[in-house]
Parts: sequence; C-alpha cells; structure tokens
Amino acid sequence: MTMENQTTTTEDRNQSVEDHPPRATWREWLGLGALTLAVFMLATDMTVLFLATPSIAADLAPSSTQMLWIIHIGELLAVGFALTMGRLGDSIGRRRLLMIGVTVYGVASLIAAFSTEAWMLIATRALLGVATATVMPSTMSLLRNMFFDRKQFSVAIAINLSAFSAGMALGPPMGGLLLDYLWWGAVFLVNVPVAIGLLAASPLLPEYRNKDSKPMDFVSVLLSSLALVTLIFGLQEMANDGFNMLYGGSVVIGIAVGVLFIKRQMNTEDPLLDLHMFRIPDFSFSLIAVTVVLLVTTGADMLFAQHLQAVVGLTPTEAGLLLIIPALLSMAGTLISPILTRWMRPAYAMVSGLLTAAGGVLLIMLTVHDAGAIILIIGVSLLGFGGGPTMTIASEQIISSVPQERAGTASAMSDVSTGLGSVLSIAFIGSLGMLVYRGVLASSLPSEVPSEIANASMESVGAAVAAAEGYPEMLQAVQSSFTVALQAVFGIAGIGLFVLMIFIVWKLRHVRQEDKASNEQETSF
Repeated sequence: MTMENQTTTTEDRNQSVEDHPPRATWREWLGLGALTLAVFMLATDMTVLFLATPSIAADLAPSSTQMLWIIHIGELLAVGFALTMGRLGDSIGRRRLLMIGVTVYGVASLIAAFSTEAWMLIATRALLGVATATVMPSTMSLLRNMFFDRKQFSVAIAINLSAFSAGMALGPPMGGLLLDYLWWGAVFLVNVPVAIGLLAASPLLPEYRNKDSKPMDFVSVLLSSLALVTLIFGLQEMANDGFNMLYGGSVVIGIAVGVLFIKRQMNTEDPLLDLHMFRIPDFSFSLIAVTVVLLVTTGADMLFAQHLQAVVGLTPTEAGLLLIIPALLSMAGTLISPILTRWMRPAYAMVSGLLTAAGGVLLIMLTVHDAGAIILIIGVSLLGFGGGPTMTIASEQIISSVPQERAGTASAMSDVSTGLGSVLSIAFIGSLGMLVYRGVLASSLPSEVPSEIANASMESVGAAVAAAEGYPEMLQAVQSSFTVALQAVFGIAGIGLFVLMIFIVWKLRHVRQEDKASNEQETSF
C-alpha cells in the first residue's frame, strides 16, 4: 500500500469516528450516577445549613459577624476558586482533582460536625468551600470524556443538572428530619458516607489531563480568587445590610483586581483563563444566558418565599413544603431538554422554555394581590419549569463549544457566572424590591402607629409583620406594600426574560444540535 493510500485510510477512519462517535456503556452510566451523587450532596449542603443556624447559634454562641461567615464563607470560596480549580483539573487530571476534592469535603464535613468553637466551624466551612470549587468543574468536564455521542451527552448534562435541583428541593425536608432527631452536626456528618461512596466509585470514571499544559501562573490564581471573593463579598453584604464604605470598597477592589487579572491573561503564554474562548459565540452567549436567567429570577424567588409567609400567612414549614413543587418542576424542565433539542434547534428550545417561564411570571403579576398560595405556586412552578431548558442547554453549549483541553475551565466559568448571577440578583433585584416596599409603605402607614414601630417595619417585612401586632391597619399596609414590591420585581423578571428571548434568537439561532460536535475541530486556539 502506498503512503498516499495509507494517509487516505487514516483520514477515512478518523472521519468515521467523528461521524459515528462511540456510545456510552454501562460503565459510563454508572459513573454518571456517581457524579450525580456528588452534585446532589453539594446542593443539599447549601440548603440545610440555613435550617441549622438557630441550633448552631444556641450551641456555639457565635457573634453576629461569625454567624455571617459561617453562612457565607463556603459560597465565597467556592466561586472564588472555581476558575483556578477548573484549570488545575485540566492540568493534573480531572478525576484526580475530583477525588482530592471529595476527600477534603468528607474530612471537613466530619470535623465540622463536631466543631466546638465558632472559629472551628468557620475554618471547616472554608475548607468545604474550596472542596466545592474542585468538585463542580470536575463533574461537568468529565462528562466530555464519558459521553461522545451528542444525544447521550445532552441526556448526561440534563441528569447532572437535575441532581442539583433535586438537592435544593429535598435539602430542607431532609435537614428538618435530621434536626428533629439528631444534633446540628448531623447536617454535615451525612456527607461523610456519601464521600466514601464516591471514592469507592472512582474507578468507574475516566481520567483526562492536558499533557501540554504548563505550570499554573500563581499570580493569576491570586488575582482571580481575590477579584471574585472581594466582588461577591461586597455585593452580598450590601444586599444583606445596605451600602457602606467597606462593602462598596470591596466591590471596587474586586473590579480593579479583575481588570489586572484580564490584562495579565492577555500577556501570559499559558493563561489561567484563555480569553480566546470568548471568541466562540456559543460559549460567550450561553454564559450570558445563564447569568441573565439567574439575575432576573433569584432575587424574585427570595422575595416570593417571604411573601408566602408574611402576606399569604403560611408557616415556614408550610412554605418550605410548597416550594418543593417548583423545585421538582425545575428538575423536570431540565430533564426534558434533550427531548426538545431533538425536535428543534437549541435556541428555539430555550425560547420555548422562556415563554413558559414568562407565562408563570405573568400569572403572578396579574393575581398576586388576590390569589391564594396554590395559584402563586403554579406561577412560580411555571417559572422553574420553563427556566430548566435554558439553563441546561446553555450549560451544555458552554462545555461542548470549547476544545477538550479547556472543558474544565469552561465548566468553571459556568459556575462563576451562576454565582455572579445569583449574587447580583439578590443585591440589585432584591434590593430594588425592598426599595419599592419601603416607598409604598412610607406613604400608607397609619398616622397613629408609633415612630419606633414604623421605623422597625422599614427594615424587613418579617419585622414589620411582627411589629404590626395590635395594629390591624398597619398589617394591611405592610402586606399591601410588599405585594406591590413583589409585583414590581416579577415585572422586571418578565422584561428580562423577554429581552433574553430576543437575544437568544438573535445570537444562537444558527446553532444546530448536530453542528455542536464539530465546534472543537473548527475552533483554533
């Protein structure tokens, strides 16, 4: 056989592999189960901690500042180190990094469960945050090595993301059961057997590392982590306590350090964040879609939960149980995404979901003044169900649109955009809702209400309802004002979803499901 014929045969074989990628076997599906369990563990851990805070406060007696750090430090470091860990996984091996992260997570959970001082729990929560930063990018990027068939990859992404929705939904009732029969440390201790099971299942997972990767630039690591942590800290605390110089300065520092980080990436031979990825339309526009969905919905969801209690009159337990319904429907919306993309282009599948979400927003806006809990839950359930396809399809495009060696970094960027979208939503959308509430309440409070009670009612709707005891006209004014605020916030969400629909059709309508498999070959770095 001549050299020319040999070359032709090799090219034909490679083309055949591209046209007919290998399908996953039982091993890959079992491995997906292990990765899904990891995501479920992290999601439940995010929700059960809020239930445990009263018991932690009674046992460890932390100061108010220490309690804030116990709650927030894990989330801060998870987002702050996501980019670094995504890049590290590409360098040292994604499975290896996942196993290291799971080990640290299990050990830190064990120590946290038996913490005897507030500082001890803060330190272990910090370790849990760093471990979370290693697990999330690894689970998503490993799917690229396990599911080469486009349809199977779509299903795997949907299952993986649905585990997050399931964890968020089942976390509160699971935490409630643990706290009813055990002590607060049980919400951490339950992670230990899960971590052991994940380590035992590690042989099911493939390994991948970029053999051409150079040593990480630790200056870039420092700059990226500092930028994200200070930015999110400032925004988060302003959402909780209002603006002050410390939080505003933290945001300014975060932005300034972020600019320095970007400049360094432009001048580094092997950057921590390859800015060339943002030249890929599917990658950059999908990141925007994920961020916008969370930006317009997270703050609204937060106020909605308060509305169920302060205005509708549900107990915290009743509200928590009802909110399982939209969480489960969000999971269902995630799972139907692969079906939608078989029948229509990804952009139109996302828009169909957003239309459903917008219908839920409209239902809440039109009925919030008179509707009971069931109608409102239907509205927010439509919002969750419709948002599922957009989040899933956009996440899939973020991972699949970049070359294999950058999948870990791409997954980390998805985590960063998710964190920023949520924090920005609480900081701005949530704060805007409270601004409307205070403005309407200030003009409608009865004149006979004492000034100290009137001032207390401006702090939060929960404090206002408690202060209104004995003042029925004031209670009515508080509830009416918060209803107007909720209506305004959902109005903003509706506008945001409408703008996002136009953006997706404009920027992503060209993408077809069968085209995405060739993005890696077509993209040159």
